[in-house]
Amino acid sequence: MSTQELKCEDRIDAQLLDLEGSCADILKGYYDGEEDGFENWNEFPLAVTTRQETKIELSWGGPSDYLTVSHDKAEIYTVTYHFLDWFDGAIRSVDEGSKVWQYAQTVIEAREECGY
Repeated sequence: MSTQELKCEDRIDAQLLDLEGSCADILKGYYDGEEDGFENWNEFPLAVTTRQETKIELSWGGPSDYLTVSHDKAEIYTVTYHFLDWFDGAIRSVDEGSKVWQYAQTVIEAREECGY
């Protein structure tokens, strides 16, 4: 089966192992002060994006549930619902426009307005 036919789940371990090797080479040059070490370190990522993740805890114990919200200030990128019970758990993406997404949006907007 070619790489084109394999699913990402089948390929990810090899990809991560390759990344580990690349990072080892880059960090060696960076920490050893090689002439192009910093340049290689700086040019390695395609881009670096910083986002916040806010956890909205709804309940705890058994069962417990919470939302994680990936955002930049009041702009929300994803909302994820987590449901956990003893030694078990499940995660679902929340649809944009749903009441749960809207609730998360109001929490994030309120916190931004208050300067949190």
